[in-house]
Amino acid sequence: MVTRGKLAAGLAVAALIAGASLWGTRQTVVAGSAGPGGSVWDQVGSTDSSSPMADAPAAPRQALTADQVRDRLFRAGSLAGTEPAGEWCVADAKLKPCVGLRSRFEYYILGLGEVTIQDLRVLVKDEATRAHGADLADQIMAVWDKYWQLRNHTWRNTFVQSDRSTWMPVFEEQRAVRRQVLGMAWAEAFFTDDENHFREYYAQLESGQPPPPDPGEAVPQMAPGKDPAAVRAERVARYGEAAAARLDKADEEWADWQRRLAAARVEWDRLRAAGNLSEAQRRQEMDSYIKANFKSDEFLRVEALLRL
Repeated sequence: MVTRGKLAAGLAVAALIAGASLWGTRQTVVAGSAGPGGSVWDQVGSTDSSSPMADAPAAPRQALTADQVRDRLFRAGSLAGTEPAGEWCVADAKLKPCVGLRSRFEYYILGLGEVTIQDLRVLVKDEATRAHGADLADQIMAVWDKYWQLRNHTWRNTFVQSDRSTWMPVFEEQRAVRRQVLGMAWAEAFFTDDENHFREYYAQLESGQPPPPDPGEAVPQMAPGKDPAAVRAERVARYGEAAAARLDKADEEWADWQRRLAAARVEWDRLRAAGNLSEAQRRQEMDSYIKANFKSDEFLRVEALLRL
C-alpha cells in the first residue's frame, strides 16, 4: 500500500533532485552551504586537531581478507540483508561504460567507516573476480581507482549555495576533471544524467521561474475544513499537474485504507462480543475477514493495528 507520507516525501525530493544530484564529489564549500562538501568523502581520514590524540600515530592493523570484509559488512554490519546495487557493466565478455558500475561502487562505499577504503578495494576486486574473472576484474579495478581519485580531488572553485554566480564555475570544473580522470567514455556514462539535471535546474532558476519547493516543506494536505479545490491548486502550483494527480491518487488510497481499517475494527469488536464463539473461532473468522478485505502485503499491518 502506498502511504501518503511516502509519496509526499518522494514528490518533494524529486522536485529538487535536478539541483542536488550534481554534487557527488568532494568540494570546498562556504560554511553552512549545502553543496559538494556535504559528502562522506570529506570525513574520510579526517582528524580532530583539538583532540589530545591528534598527533598520535595510528596503530597499523593487518589487512582484512575479502571474506573478513564480507563478514563485517554483510553478516554483522550495515549491509546485512541487502543486495548490491548497479551492475558490473560487462557485456559480451567485455567491460563497457555504463552508469551501473558507478552505482555498484557507491553501494560498496556505503561500508566505509566500518572498514577502510583499502578493505573495500579488496572486497570489490574479489567480487568482480568471482563474477567475471581476473582479467575483467583488473579492468574494473582500474576504473575504481580513478573513481576514488576523483572523489578525493581538491577543487579550486568554491560552491556557495546562496551565490548562484559560483555554481557554473564549480560545475564546469567538475565536468572537466571528471573527463580528465575517468576518460570521456566513463565520465559520460557516470555523470551525463546528473549534469543534464543540473543544467535544467540552473536554466529554470535563471529564467526567473519559482524554484522547486524545499524538500522539508510540508506538502499541502486534504483535511476537514479545507477547500479541496484550493489544496489541489496549491499542489499544481508547487509540483505540476502530474504530481498533483499522483497526490490525488494517494489521498484516495489513504481514504480507502482508513475506511477498510475502521470497518475491520467494527468487525473485530463484534466478534469479541459474540459469546457463542470460542477464541479460536473468533480469530479464524477475523482472519477470513482480513483476507477478504485487505491485500496480502497489508495483513501484518492490520493485525498489528487491531492488536490481534
